[in-house]
Amino acid sequence: MTYRVAIVKTTNGVKEATKEAIRLLGGISKFINLGETTLLKPNLFTVKGPETGATTDMQIVLATAELLQTQGSHCIIGECPATASYTRPDIVFDELGVRKLSEANGIEINVLDRDPPVKVEIKGVVKNEFWYPETAMKHPIINFPKLKTHSLTTLTCAVKNLFGLQQGGTKAHHHVTVGNDAESFSHLLLDIYQGIKPQCRLHVVDAHIAMEGEGPSSGDPVPLGLIIAGADAVAVDLVSAAIMGWDPVNEVGTNYLAIQRGIGPAGLHEVEILGESIDNVKTPMKKPEIHQDGQMFIDIRMPIIVDTDNCIACGVCAKVCPAGVITIAETPEFNMDKCIQCFCCVELCPHKALKAVRPDE
Repeated sequence: MTYRVAIVKTTNGVKEATKEAIRLLGGISKFINLGETTLLKPNLFTVKGPETGATTDMQIVLATAELLQTQGSHCIIGECPATASYTRPDIVFDELGVRKLSEANGIEINVLDRDPPVKVEIKGVVKNEFWYPETAMKHPIINFPKLKTHSLTTLTCAVKNLFGLQQGGTKAHHHVTVGNDAESFSHLLLDIYQGIKPQCRLHVVDAHIAMEGEGPSSGDPVPLGLIIAGADAVAVDLVSAAIMGWDPVNEVGTNYLAIQRGIGPAGLHEVEILGESIDNVKTPMKKPEIHQDGQMFIDIRMPIIVDTDNCIACGVCAKVCPAGVITIAETPEFNMDKCIQCFCCVELCPHKALKAVRPDE
């Protein structure tokens, strides 16, 4: 099987770059049939805008929607925002302006947390059955991840973005299931990908403004100026990691395990690059501090520290903690003996007040 990934610079704008990437891959009709209703799944896990490197630029989604609408295909923008665990999920669509953009462009919007769940059985490593929103199982999916670092998985891109199709408290339950085993969590992400893979037709990565450092929400924006697209999530993630200046196999756990499990290409050598070459756009990006030694699967416990200048004791960390080990006084207090090291608190802190650190820092 030939795996193809397009890399296009956003010099002429993200919408034009998105359309060019899809054109290089054969055009939208190669992925979505005339008249099919398509679920467009961006990364909208927080209210932080795309300029911060945290969420998908909706102009990329709209560019793809225009191609679909031109050929007579209906579009639905859908997401299960991680913030749904402590607030109403609609707030993400409203504050990021997604609802207004969707209405102005004739695109349906769906908070997928409210969909009836549909069970899918697979032969997984961590779990053999998963539940997905009904909309995701009824329609083909175009996945729009943001290119970012991640405190638990090092990279969050095409494979990790599909974790966002797990509804409500299911995400927290998954974290509890794997405990503090980063390798098991990476296997779980691949299990989830296997379950939804038949629905996924295309992955279009927003690497216009990426994120490095303490991702996926507290890192620093990087003006990478790229769109990366392909039909296979693992192929896209391999290329994305290489663009970030990393060893795409040995420094990204989901890539490494996917190759072991035979999910996607066996390495970059099986991926045909269209458009820009990797070497021409490679931009070394900083990993989270806890991955500073290049270790894929963290096997030491990381204390979580509080930046008291940023913390306002809002309580979000306590509400999203799957293990229930955080209490709020003047600042958050952690029962580290029971912490499962999922780093959801770090990921979803709206004020960049929490950080997981290596014991030797």
